[in-house]
Amino acid sequence: MRDDLLIRVAHSVEPESFGSTTEAWAAAMNAAWDGDVDTPEVLEVQQAAASAGAWNAVYVLSAVAGLETSVLIDAEGSVFIDWGSPGLVPLRAHVGAMAPFQVWVHTHPRFDAYWSGTDRQSLANGTGVLREALVLGYNGVKRARNLGEDEPETERIAGVPALNAWSQETPTPWPAAWPVEVSA
Repeated sequence: MRDDLLIRVAHSVEPESFGSTTEAWAAAMNAAWDGDVDTPEVLEVQQAAASAGAWNAVYVLSAVAGLETSVLIDAEGSVFIDWGSPGLVPLRAHVGAMAPFQVWVHTHPRFDAYWSGTDRQSLANGTGVLREALVLGYNGVKRARNLGEDEPETERIAGVPALNAWSQETPTPWPAAWPVEVSA
């Protein structure tokens, strides 16, 4: 079932929609399959996909590689990419990144989209400098918005006080999560 879902999400990727080509997408997929995620083939496609909000492409590269990835888009629209392990890639600010950050996106390539303990810590740490966060998983895209004191009736992520600023939203299933319902 999960493999079928991944195949459907992979088929929803249209490289031309984010300024790439079918050939570049195929090269990125092959490199990710081999675990070569820090190659220009992968990073250029991932950066283009992230800039366009093509989260299905970011997720598929992560799932094919079997590694979590993190995308941080700063105040000026610059995209910063990190790759982690199969189960960990925390939020980290990059040298030269300008706050406030527009969005932090990361993947759970082997699991559903939910806010793990590491994710919650990253959100708590980023409360003062991050506007929105997404986690991409098998079941779709889960979003949290940094509401601060706005929208007091909105359900919030519970835990430490800094998490009370973050909305608790239901995941948007694939493929509906792209391109209509989720954007950076």
